[in-house]
Amino acid sequence: MTEFKDEDYVDPALLQFDLQNPRAGSDTFADEGEAISHLIASADIDEIVSSVLSAGWIDYEPLIVERGSNTVLEGNRRLAALRMIGNTAARQKAEYRLPAVSDPKPLPEKVRVRWVSNRQEARSFIAFKHINGPAKWDAFAKARYAKDWLDEGASIADVSKAVGDNHNTVLRLVNGLIVLDQAVAEGFDKSDITAAKFNFSHLYTALTRPSVRKYVGLTDEVSAILPKDPVPKAQIGELQTVMGWLYGQSRQGREHVIRSQNPDLNQFVKVLTEPRAIAVLEKTKTLRLAFEEVEPPSFRFEEALKDTALSAERTLGLMSHFDAGTQGLLLETVQKLATSVRILRDEMRSKMQPDDDL
Repeated sequence: MTEFKDEDYVDPALLQFDLQNPRAGSDTFADEGEAISHLIASADIDEIVSSVLSAGWIDYEPLIVERGSNTVLEGNRRLAALRMIGNTAARQKAEYRLPAVSDPKPLPEKVRVRWVSNRQEARSFIAFKHINGPAKWDAFAKARYAKDWLDEGASIADVSKAVGDNHNTVLRLVNGLIVLDQAVAEGFDKSDITAAKFNFSHLYTALTRPSVRKYVGLTDEVSAILPKDPVPKAQIGELQTVMGWLYGQSRQGREHVIRSQNPDLNQFVKVLTEPRAIAVLEKTKTLRLAFEEVEPPSFRFEEALKDTALSAERTLGLMSHFDAGTQGLLLETVQKLATSVRILRDEMRSKMQPDDDL
């Protein structure tokens, strides 16, 4: 194996997985087995395995490999697929079953790699492909990659240009990750959330709102990168409470209350402006009840009326599907609805008109 060319052909068995793969976000892997398990669970390895078995190895681009350590900085999914096909022990450890493919093609004896001296040298290519190109990472992986780049001395301007996002977006991503790292260090467990998945956007969006920043003890300054462990020790409890409301922690018996960015996150941000509303949320674990403490009743009336009108319009649009033979009893429901609408109209009119008895 020649050590002096930018590109070479290498036995894939000699290549090492990146235990700091940005796909893992805040996590790092203890060994190759953990890295493979993560990729199987989250990166659709089956697709590549099936392709290699059915059509053979397609050398469409080289793996990006750090010279000396043989660490694959770009191409870990492809390397995992090769391991699962060619290494029985690794496959058994991962409890991975190969798909049934008739006439499977042989594995390549060597794969093309492009050597780089270090991670910094690989940054631009990886950023183009995974952040601004065809194989995009999610916001979590993008944040980790941008933060690592900044930690190496790059400027916000350079990172923003490379990842294809504006200055403020990169700030939000990186600051969200900094706070997440502190929360994890203080006990938050990403694997123990009650939400269906970890929506990183909930956290980094919430942290741009003054009420959330005040609640966890961050400064009002949102135009700079946060320092390490920015939440004061005295308010770590509040940080963990916010993380529980956003994502849940099952072992602590804390259920997440944010189901969607809109309207839940917007309501949650407003709840944190009012101590009474916070107390209701802590007691009832119900965002709707807490939000009623800060939302004017007149606004709730307006929203309910608009929702009712929209529902009525959607129902009217489906009128052609009404089956009189089997759904005749629905007429009683409509009659009750008509009565409620008349009463509502009359009550609103009476409040808008002067009282003749005065």
